[in-house]
Amino acid sequence: MNSIYHLFKEIYLKKKYFLSTKSLEQFPFPQNLLSCVNKGKFPDLAIKLNKDRKIFTGGELIELKDSGSYSVSSFNSTIPSGSKYISKIIGTGNSKIKKQMEEAGDDILSLSKRDVYYLVRGQKPNLMKVVLVHGSFFETVNTNDLISKSFSQVLSERIKQSGINVATEIKELLSDVFQNKKILAVLEMLRKHLLS
Repeated sequence: MNSIYHLFKEIYLKKKYFLSTKSLEQFPFPQNLLSCVNKGKFPDLAIKLNKDRKIFTGGELIELKDSGSYSVSSFNSTIPSGSKYISKIIGTGNSKIKKQMEEAGDDILSLSKRDVYYLVRGQKPNLMKVVLVHGSFFETVNTNDLISKSFSQVLSERIKQSGINVATEIKELLSDVFQNKKILAVLEMLRKHLLS
C-alpha cells in the first residue's frame, strides 16, 4: 500500500535524520513508496498509485519547504492548493516527471486530480519543527482572485513609481480588466509558459 499516511509513518520512524540533513532533499525518503523524485521543481516527490484503491488511492504530490526560521519559505514555482490536475503537471510531452511515474508502474492519468501536501521544516538555533500539511491549509484566497489582485497591485505600484498622473477612472478600468476571467486565463497561460 502507498499513501501519504504510509509516507508519514516512514518519516516518523526516520525523524532523527531531520537533525543531520542540510536540506530536505537529502532526507532518506522511502524510495519504494515514491513514483517520482524531482529536485527543484513541483512536485519534489510523488507517491506511487495503488492498483487497488478501495482504501488508499496513493498518488499524492509533495512539495518540500525548508526554512532557516519558523516562517514558511516562499512558494515560487506554484500557487499552493489542496489538489492539482496531474495532466497540467506532466504536460503533453515526455517530461521527466511522466517518465519516472511510468517507470514506477503508475497509470498516471487514471487518477486525474491529486492531493497536494507540503513537508515543511523550520529551524532556529537548537530547535526544529517539521510539519506535513495538506495544501488546502495555504488556500486563503482562490487562485483567480490572487492573480487578479497581484496584477492590480503591480499596476498600482508601477503607476506610482513612474510619477505619471493617471486618472482614477483609468486606474479603475485597468483594475477591472484584471477581473475578467478570459484575461486571467491568458495571464495564467503566460505565467506557466514563463515558468517552464
